[in-house]
Amino acid sequence: MKKKLLAVLLSAVVAFGLWMYVITVVNPESEKTYYDIPVVLQNKDILTERGLMIVSDVPTVTLVLKSERTILNSLNESNINVIANVANIEKPGNHTLTYTIAYPGNIPPNSVSTQSSSTDLITLKIENKVRKSVPVVIDYGETAVQEGYIADKKNVQLSYNEAAISHIEVSGPESVIGQIHKAVISVDLTNQTKTIVGQYQYTLCNEAGEPVDAEKVTTNTESVNLSLKIERVKEIALNLEVIYGGGATEQTAVVTVDPTQIQVSGSDQLLEKLDSLTIGTVNLSEMLEDTTLTFPIILPEGVTNRTGVEQVSVEVKFLQLMTKTLNIKTITPVNVPDGMTVKISAQALQVIVRGQTQMINALTEQDVSVVVDFSQAQPGTDLYVATVVIGDAFANVGAVGTYQVSATVK
Repeated sequence: MKKKLLAVLLSAVVAFGLWMYVITVVNPESEKTYYDIPVVLQNKDILTERGLMIVSDVPTVTLVLKSERTILNSLNESNINVIANVANIEKPGNHTLTYTIAYPGNIPPNSVSTQSSSTDLITLKIENKVRKSVPVVIDYGETAVQEGYIADKKNVQLSYNEAAISHIEVSGPESVIGQIHKAVISVDLTNQTKTIVGQYQYTLCNEAGEPVDAEKVTTNTESVNLSLKIERVKEIALNLEVIYGGGATEQTAVVTVDPTQIQVSGSDQLLEKLDSLTIGTVNLSEMLEDTTLTFPIILPEGVTNRTGVEQVSVEVKFLQLMTKTLNIKTITPVNVPDGMTVKISAQALQVIVRGQTQMINALTEQDVSVVVDFSQAQPGTDLYVATVVIGDAFANVGAVGTYQVSATVK
């Protein structure tokens, strides 16, 4: 049994040796297939200089090579180079190129022959390479911030490398770049109450907002930093301080404010106690006739006016009132400091009074006097405030305007 086993083993060894002899000595050449070898394109920088670019996928080549078995075994898809030269391409279109095959340096070129190949020519599609700038557009969809808050979409801040931007630079095949109209950023506002700050990717889209195949497009940035302020929003009243006088009362003067309220936004802390805003003061005793005034809306720092109205219009109308000019000769100094004497330069003071027609018609110069307060007087000649005093019988009549007289104090 052992002798039979040894005979079988000896036969196998002899057969293997004969096979090796045949393939290495008697028939040293063989064939081998190498699949999907990438094509190497030479002089692509020349295309760039000419404003051209390759838009088609660069094909691969499958080769059937014949050579000595040891040589074939040393070759593989990564050390066989299929080379095509694009230097002669000068314009857009479909171009067909031949290629050469290069082997590692230790293999003589004539030691390997090509038996067959998947293709003898390389076809490339070439287009003009163009560049343009497209706007960044923010798409909020149908999302909205929480009720009682507002997103400041008009003043959203976009930046890249700390520089503000509004456009993205895109470059690539003319046929693709022509389709791109905007870079769209999607932002979800659902129930947001805090300012949004983050880095966002964008999608290059056509005019209809549909994504464009941008595989061969390059841009100056892949993402954009976005800052969108979200603040509390509130309605506040606009108040006007009205000082009645000069014969004008709440019954005889109408003061209209427009608008009476505005919408503002700001932090919760700023708006918590801000229910109204006083825009200014109107002193009716200083107004002679119907008047329209404007007051600027000045809000606390950090509060933003959301209505677009920057000033308030105030209309003053006097109802059934008339005026009369009187020449008052009774000018009385009061509160003259001890040891001082006063000489009033004016012999008379012309004053305007206003009130209802019946009272104004009955009012005479004898019913009106002027007093001048010298409690703060200093020696010398100066102007002093004169106060018009009207008799008690004419309670609803008042002087219009302010008055001064010149006096010398010694």
